[in-house]
Amino acid sequence: MLLPEKMTKILIIGSKTRLEDSIDVLYKIEAVHPIDFSAEEEGFSLGAPLAEASEASQRLLRLRSFEKDLNVVDKPAAEMVDSSRIEREADEAINGLEAEITGIVESKSNIQNRIHELEANKKTLEPFLSLPLDIDSYKGYESLQVFTGMVQNDPKEVLRQALKEYELFQSAEGGFIAVFVAKAEAAEAQRVLIQQGFTEYPAPAGKGDPKAAMAAIDSEIGVQTKSLEEVAEKLVQLRKKHEHFILASDEFFSIEVEKAEFPLRVGTSDHAFVIDAWVPTKELPEVQKTIQEQLGDDVYVEVLETAPRRAHIHPEEAHAGVSEAHVVEVPPSKTSNRSPVNMFSFLTELISTPSYGEIDPTIIIAIFFPFFFGLMVGDIGYGIPFILLGILGLKKCASKEWRTIATMLFWGGIWATLLGLFLFGDLFGMPIGARWIAEPGYTLEQLKVMYPYGNELSWSSMTQTFLPNPGYLSKLNSVKLFLYITIWIGFLHLTIGYIVGIYNESIRHGFKHAFFHKVSWLMILVGGAFLLLYFVDLLILQSPVGLDDPRFLIGMVLIMPGIAISLVGEGATTILELPTVLSNVISYTRLAAIGMSKAGMALAFNMIAIEMIAPAGGFAIVAAMLVFFIGHLMIFILAVITAGIHGIRLHYVEQFQKFFSGGGLKFNPLKIVRKYTIER
Repeated sequence: MLLPEKMTKILIIGSKTRLEDSIDVLYKIEAVHPIDFSAEEEGFSLGAPLAEASEASQRLLRLRSFEKDLNVVDKPAAEMVDSSRIEREADEAINGLEAEITGIVESKSNIQNRIHELEANKKTLEPFLSLPLDIDSYKGYESLQVFTGMVQNDPKEVLRQALKEYELFQSAEGGFIAVFVAKAEAAEAQRVLIQQGFTEYPAPAGKGDPKAAMAAIDSEIGVQTKSLEEVAEKLVQLRKKHEHFILASDEFFSIEVEKAEFPLRVGTSDHAFVIDAWVPTKELPEVQKTIQEQLGDDVYVEVLETAPRRAHIHPEEAHAGVSEAHVVEVPPSKTSNRSPVNMFSFLTELISTPSYGEIDPTIIIAIFFPFFFGLMVGDIGYGIPFILLGILGLKKCASKEWRTIATMLFWGGIWATLLGLFLFGDLFGMPIGARWIAEPGYTLEQLKVMYPYGNELSWSSMTQTFLPNPGYLSKLNSVKLFLYITIWIGFLHLTIGYIVGIYNESIRHGFKHAFFHKVSWLMILVGGAFLLLYFVDLLILQSPVGLDDPRFLIGMVLIMPGIAISLVGEGATTILELPTVLSNVISYTRLAAIGMSKAGMALAFNMIAIEMIAPAGGFAIVAAMLVFFIGHLMIFILAVITAGIHGIRLHYVEQFQKFFSGGGLKFNPLKIVRKYTIER
């Protein structure tokens, strides 16, 4: 489906005593997108959380604490846990876990703190190992002041000149010192030392030989580290034992908290509740039926309207005193793309969610993005590995990001293989069949006689076997034609963008608006395509064409009125935007440029490996194979990056500007997503 699904706005009204039951039913329906209550309706106010919210939140907090202590992370569920079991056993299990974990975690914390303390002591003690003094020699004096620390300059001479009574100890390299000086001269000693770049290091705690103290610290660190490893192993065993139940309980109570706090999004009075919501129009009958069957006459569903695609104001809200910004309806967008198109939806969401009144561009990306990727790569040798990597990624990857990359590799690899075989005929940068490059003084027939397997490096010439050439376009020898093809691809891609833009503007603002803002630019683009045909004949092929040529006349008939119409609709900005159309078309030549750059790199590596290294024989053959492998691996990696980035860029920057507004509100119905639990 190109457009997001039609949405109907409903109002659910019911007895407040049935609010909790109503929440359960709405979550089970999985088709109701609630609208947060605005708290501006007379007689209604925001609801309060259900009674069980506080208790469930407390349990959830304790579970999250266990997850942090045990380093529990999400992982595939080995088996689903029955929700009723968690409900029955939760308190006992959580209390038991707390009793098991708390002591071990406290022990781990104490050991870690002690290790940090010992490391700090070790760092303090290390400089003093270089002096021939015991630790207790630096303190306990009544008449002496002791200065210990690092100096930038040797202080011997200045201390001798400035002080009468002192004793200096220095490390072997002279950087660390200890100065013992009478308290009467302490101030002068400090002044002199500061001038020598002195940085004080406080004396360490303890007594005795610093080397013995250091050995004792190292010994205790070893003991504590071993104890920490034992405690860590206990936590690992506890994690293995309890992680599945912890994850399942976390999921269960997360669901309970979410449901218990849903009334905060609902309007309530003393006896009733109201919920505004959007429902897919095609699912409305089933929603009404389910609510009636489950809740009876205590809850009533009123259908307010089916939202049109055009931005509008709800008639019941469009009254005096209410600002238009408040009453403009914004239905959520629910896109329904089938496989394999839905595999590309993340690339659309990466930019924005399609608005309710515009075509979802995912199908355009699904068609053109793999084709662009394949055209830039265009080689069987890279295409097949891309396909295999894509299949592996789709089987193994779970995240949207990696599955999108796998999808790009799979479908892009298919196009790279097809175009590499039938358009370019390339395998690892070399033509499969024989090819002959023109040489001065020789005809093609003479070259074929002289070089029966071709005079261009190819699999045919390398194997000295005549192989048919399935491709008919060379990336490096047919540059003009390759660039010309990509320009026409650009015209096609942009034309589709403008056509979709005309449709989007028509359903949102009417055809008149679309005519002045989109049809005019489509006329300019198509007119430019006719002029391209004319000027190629005139300037490149130098054909005898004049101003009466139909292509020139049609081009001008389309461009000049197109500019005039756009000036009426958009004003002077039209003149500023005209060069943009040309730059957009030229931008598509990157498809050829990137393809040629890959082909040039492949040619360089092939010639180095096959024509320069391998002929030496012996070990050189191994070296040639290594160069060949590393070179093509580098090209392979670059192809993923450059072809992927530029392929999607042509959509985001060039085409989407012609029709895509985005900014839609993603359809987010009330539903329960279970990964570890099951409700029987």
